[in-house]
Amino acid sequence: MFPEATLAGTARGPNRSDLLTSSVVVRGAILLGFSLLVVLSWTRNVNWDEFYFLSRIHEHLAGSLETPMQTFHVHLFGWLAQVPGTEMTQIFVARLCMTGLFAWTAWSIHRIATQLGDRRTADIAVLAFLTSGFALAHGTSFRADPIAAACLMGALAIVMTGRMSLWQIFAVAILSTLAVLVTIKSALYLPAFLGALLWRSDRLAVVGRIVLAGLIALPIAAGLFALHVASLPAPPEASALDNAGAAASKTLVQSGFFPRSNTALLWALLSLGPITLAVIGLLRAGSFRRGILFLSFAVPLIASVILYRNAFAYFFPFIVPPLMVIVAFGAMRVGRGPVLACAIALSLVSGFWQGMRSLGEHAALQRATIAEVHRLFPEPVHYIDHNAMISTFPRELFFMSSWGIEGYHGVGVPVMAAYLEEHAPPLLLTNRWALHQTMTASEMTDDPHALLPEDQAVLRASYIHYSGTIWLAGLEMTLGSETAAHALPIPGRYRLESPVDLIIDGRRVSDGDIIEGSGLVTISGPLGTDVRLIWHTDAVQDEGALPKGWLYAGFWRL
Repeated sequence: MFPEATLAGTARGPNRSDLLTSSVVVRGAILLGFSLLVVLSWTRNVNWDEFYFLSRIHEHLAGSLETPMQTFHVHLFGWLAQVPGTEMTQIFVARLCMTGLFAWTAWSIHRIATQLGDRRTADIAVLAFLTSGFALAHGTSFRADPIAAACLMGALAIVMTGRMSLWQIFAVAILSTLAVLVTIKSALYLPAFLGALLWRSDRLAVVGRIVLAGLIALPIAAGLFALHVASLPAPPEASALDNAGAAASKTLVQSGFFPRSNTALLWALLSLGPITLAVIGLLRAGSFRRGILFLSFAVPLIASVILYRNAFAYFFPFIVPPLMVIVAFGAMRVGRGPVLACAIALSLVSGFWQGMRSLGEHAALQRATIAEVHRLFPEPVHYIDHNAMISTFPRELFFMSSWGIEGYHGVGVPVMAAYLEEHAPPLLLTNRWALHQTMTASEMTDDPHALLPEDQAVLRASYIHYSGTIWLAGLEMTLGSETAAHALPIPGRYRLESPVDLIIDGRRVSDGDIIEGSGLVTISGPLGTDVRLIWHTDAVQDEGALPKGWLYAGFWRL
């Protein structure tokens, strides 16, 4: 009744290739991946620039933000300051918003891919994006990248698929404006937009409306930026064009070729499935016009890997979405055979491994450190650290990123003595190698990644270890004479830690007693006595409150 081959095939059921390429598997993996992103929003280690991104919001609300470039997000997320809890809670809520924006980016990929292929292969493109290198670890971090990627891909989806009606013209203009205001790296998407413009060239009226959207975006961007600058307490010393030019020179010109080659190689290894399908899509585009479109979608990633200094791991989920559209077309070209099944299998394996690595990361030490700081200091105080980790506290030092340290050495002027004199910060967090080295190394160094020797000396003389990465203002000494004069680092109240009573400024003081003073204090006691004067807080101090460990996993890590 039926052909023998058909009966045999029915008995065997679908093969493994059919199973891996089925919509049930692909969509199930996408759903699982997004569920994991929600969990990781809370559990994943917070990168230092996320704290810095949050601190700009609090600076703006406090009226102390002075940098207009790439700080427009303060107007979009000012409400985070009303979220109860510490900085960690605010970043968790912000990451949930970033997860929503990541989903919007994925939806935009799907919309464009559906126009060039079908829904099945568009699903595969979304899966490829979700499981590509660093997406699970960094795609929803609280930084400019997810915001800009969502805006740019949303605008690109409208340009590629819409009729460019009046509302679509303004949507493209506003989305493009927001992306550029949030981060100037949005300019790296320009080839993709030019390719989309060429793709729509078969309808000149649509092309004209797309160009009109770009023209409308210019005055909107200029106006919003002017309002942003006006909201700052003082006009910037350099113009926006000067700052943008300096940033472009630093990130694109001065770093040579393949400045982050190791990171790019790791991304490629973790993205073998998507890369395979993208290459097939490029090679089998089928027409010159489609080939130019796909090349323009690949150029942002390729050019960034070759030239862009800041192509760290977190950058890739921002720059790869256009490439994922080509993945969908490559999937359509290969059909449902073993090549597609292998590519999907590679994506699933990579996503699973990255997900497990990301779940293995935790933010417990960060939470404990921040909670302890707020317990010790219920009211904000000035402090010193690498990246404004206590974002709700005032901090008026430079951001100690590699770029920041390089600029600091370029100026060559010590800053710590003046900062202590002006702001009297009782708190130091050694949450960066430069600060950790300063306070723990056996001797000072003139390493280009370290603080200047003068600043190292000031910090060593002004702070003593409390717990974990927390250091408090204080003195630590062994009495070398019966009477000696020592300078308190900043004016305030200090608690004595000493095995015997001492005479301080003519008054007998016992272990645990509080003294208050500024400048020089005279200390008398038995020779060889180990003495600590540590900044007094109203909260009970527990020097065993925090375990040892690194606060940050680092951009390179999954």
